[in-house]
Amino acid sequence: MSQLEYLVALISIIVGLGLTDLAQSFRELIRPGHSVRWDGLPLAWSAFVFLTTILVWWNGFGVLEGTGDAGGTGPIFLSYLLIFFLLYLCCAFALPDSSWGRASDSSERGVDLEAFYFSVEHRRWFFGLLIGFWIVIGVINQFTIEGGVGRRLNSALPIAGTVALTAVPLGTDRRWAHWTAVTVVVGMIGSLAVSRILL
Repeated sequence: MSQLEYLVALISIIVGLGLTDLAQSFRELIRPGHSVRWDGLPLAWSAFVFLTTILVWWNGFGVLEGTGDAGGTGPIFLSYLLIFFLLYLCCAFALPDSSWGRASDSSERGVDLEAFYFSVEHRRWFFGLLIGFWIVIGVINQFTIEGGVGRRLNSALPIAGTVALTAVPLGTDRRWAHWTAVTVVVGMIGSLAVSRILL
């Protein structure tokens, strides 16, 4: 097994764990016997995180393969490890765990997605991690010769604009602003995913 195959395997495990966490959280929401007060905002941001994770993982193979066994593989791999670690955490914070919002002595089984989404803790961690992810992409874009995933995403997703859009939910409770931000970023990442993966 080559060094590249080890690197790709580790990154794929991190991606798998993140997507599994996201899927498990969604499964808990639709599980029979659980009452859920649905809200589209956390579901839309979850779709964004899912698409971003798949797209960055897909593009990552080409970047890592391009480095081969060259001496520059270490820094590039470490930067990718940081990117995927941040994406894993975004997947973990996108939807609530089944125990979110319940007191330990409560027998209630249910989740209020709106209360979860607009909670200070969720917004601070989820959007802070997303902003951190895009900043890391931008920094990597500046310091790598080929630009890696940052250069590939830079053509369709200007980093500064994406950071600004993901910062909107931190600064306001207005639903229209949240919906505007998520609609734009999901549209951008969705069109990029179609052009990179399907075409």
